[in-house]
Amino acid sequence: MNTRLRRGTWAQRDFLSRCAIFFGLSPERLDELERAGRLLELASHAMLYRAGEPIRQAWLLCSGSVVRFVPLEDESRKVIEVVQAPQLLNLGETFSATHYGSSCESSTRCIVVAIDLRVLRAMMAAEPALSANLIETLARRQVTIETDSRGHHRSTTGAQRILDYLLAQAGDRKALAGETTVTLKASKKVIASQVGLTPEAFSRSLRQLIDQGVLMVDKRNFHIQHAALLDTGLGDSAHRLKFARKSRRDAANTGGQPAPGALINLCGRLRFLSQRLAIAWARLAWSISPADASICLRQFDSDFERMLARLRGLSLEAALHEPLAAVLQAWPAYRQALFVGGVSAADSASLLRQSEALLEAADRLTGAAEHCAGTPDARYVNVAGRNRMLSQRIGKLYLFRELVDARGWVDEQIAASIAEFEANLDELRQSGRQLPELVAQLDEVGQQWAKFRRALEPDPSHLNRTRHARLLLAEGDRLLRYVDTTVKLYERLSK
Repeated sequence: MNTRLRRGTWAQRDFLSRCAIFFGLSPERLDELERAGRLLELASHAMLYRAGEPIRQAWLLCSGSVVRFVPLEDESRKVIEVVQAPQLLNLGETFSATHYGSSCESSTRCIVVAIDLRVLRAMMAAEPALSANLIETLARRQVTIETDSRGHHRSTTGAQRILDYLLAQAGDRKALAGETTVTLKASKKVIASQVGLTPEAFSRSLRQLIDQGVLMVDKRNFHIQHAALLDTGLGDSAHRLKFARKSRRDAANTGGQPAPGALINLCGRLRFLSQRLAIAWARLAWSISPADASICLRQFDSDFERMLARLRGLSLEAALHEPLAAVLQAWPAYRQALFVGGVSAADSASLLRQSEALLEAADRLTGAAEHCAGTPDARYVNVAGRNRMLSQRIGKLYLFRELVDARGWVDEQIAASIAEFEANLDELRQSGRQLPELVAQLDEVGQQWAKFRRALEPDPSHLNRTRHARLLLAEGDRLLRYVDTTVKLYERLSK
């Protein structure tokens, strides 16, 4: 076992007192547990115990993440569970067997407390509260097992399995708007195995959740968008969105053609991606997490290409042909500027012009899609999408303000973008749509917009230039998630 003994009994005592199973124990009992335990630190991918070893300790996970699995004959693994929350591990085997039937490995650096099982068993016999807490924990686990045994996973789509898993990790919090962030410390391959999916199926299902606006993923951070969890497709928010399997008849009826609101959103995503690409490039020029910026640049490029391919494959109305052709004409030059050349002042000025040209073409395409739809709800999809783009355009302009010799023009554009964002937000609030989750989401957007505005003008005594840029981009990313969810809500209502 790759472990290191940590000193400081106060930390061990603190971990014990925060474990739900030990709630209600007297200080004297906690002292006894502390004396019977030892605090260990595990490196990533260290074995805590192996199948077949005798059970002599109870393991309290204090921080980090572990994976429990059963080794198979072909040297592969069947994942039983991924544990992140502080808790006693493997209660079933710990209190019912003499030897482990499963193995346990850390997936990140972990801190655990090893408690002498003889002491813990004796304390359970003497402390009814401890026994009751243990029974309640085991009962919850039994309910989970029974749910799975009734074929819950076999009857649900991959997207529903992933969503249910993330909601369980988040505590299934009930909120009308805003977001809950779940950080998964285990690999996607491990999570896929736990929910009964192949890695390929996991990626496809995850993309479905992202496209539905339910999730936004940033590395290991999964941002669950509360308002998008509710079924607002027909103005009915009484039920949570479900991901049912489509019948062959349903698939044939859709024909691959998006609804008007979805088409507007698709075109609008080209608009905001043109700004995201410029931000990723400017981060390289600023040397703001350049490795991460390079990954983002390639990802946004792939997203832009994927959406262009989707639009080219649709049977679009004639009014959209010319504006789509303008996007297709502007894209190659912008793409070359992003990936070829340096980061001099001349390069920066050229790239800024190219990003504005592509933005203008994509905006014309989105406006044409709104005109073809011809409904008030279609307009709100476009207005919300404009704010999604503006949240990124302001960040782009801020970064290029230091890279190009056009500060006066940039400041004018920032001011104009701020004014338009606020006017658009007021229009959406007065749109007449009074769904509780939509109203709550617009309030969340307003609150995050206020934080973003404050980040534009920080206290110069506390932040240097690069740190200020990082703060602004972080607030802009959070604002983007909230606004993107708003776009998705209006898209559903436009059906």
